[in-house]
Parts: sequence; structure tokens; C-alpha cells
Amino acid sequence: MKNKTILGLISASLFAIVLTACSDDQPEPAKTEKNVATSKVKASKDNDVDYGEASDTVKQQFIKTFSKNCVTRELRNSVNKDIDEKRYTESCSCIAEHIAEDLADVDAEKYLDDHEDTHTLQIKFDAGAFFCLQNKPQPKGPHLFGK
Repeated sequence: MKNKTILGLISASLFAIVLTACSDDQPEPAKTEKNVATSKVKASKDNDVDYGEASDTVKQQFIKTFSKNCVTRELRNSVNKDIDEKRYTESCSCIAEHIAEDLADVDAEKYLDDHEDTHTLQIKFDAGAFFCLQNKPQPKGPHLFGK
């Protein structure tokens, strides 16, 4: 008897939840091709900034700023600043150009205006560093004891 009562209560509550979770009383209007096209246009206008590629002037400004910041960051730990500056300038410019090839407007805005590195920029930096530095000869370290 107890099991039937519990089972009945569970069934009734489940039935009540299912009925209230169903759609509302108003039928959904059928979408025509015109409605679908209009909604796509509105979505593309709203998200234009989110997914658009940066303009050429923004890319050039990004390359200049990124290269300058990269060289400054690398020279901080350098012992021979005048010798290393040329090498770092070349490498950082290559990485900045590689990043700017498909730079999104949002990423450029966050880097230039907010001075914030996004996760996308970090991934592109790693790919650019691999691309630009993989065939470069690394400076040789000191030879100790003929080794």
C-alpha cells in the first residue's frame, strides 16, 4: 500500500512537471525565407564587431605596438642590449606580422586600447613564435673546458 501511494505521488508530480514544462498556449509562427533572411542580417549586424577582421590601419598599428612591447619585454633580461636589440626586433616583427594576418577586430581593440592579452592572441603568439623562430640559429652559449 505504501509503495503504491509513493509511486502515485511520484507519477502525479512527474505528470505535473511535464505539463508545465511544455510550450505555451501561443503557437509559434512559421518562419518564412524572408523572416530567416532578416534575422540573419540582424545577427550579422549585431555581431559584426565580434567576428570581423581588423582593418589594415588597425593591423599596422597593432604590428608597431606589439613589436615595440615585445622588444622591450625581451630586452629586460638581456645582457648585451645593443647586440640583442636587432635580433629581437626582427623576430618580434615577424611574430607580429604573423599574428596580424588574421587578426580579429576585438583582439586588436583589447590589445591596443585595454592593453590586455586575449587567449586568442596567446595562441597566435605561440604559433607565430614557432613559425618565425624554428629555423633561426640560436646564439651559442659559452664553451667551458673545451666542450
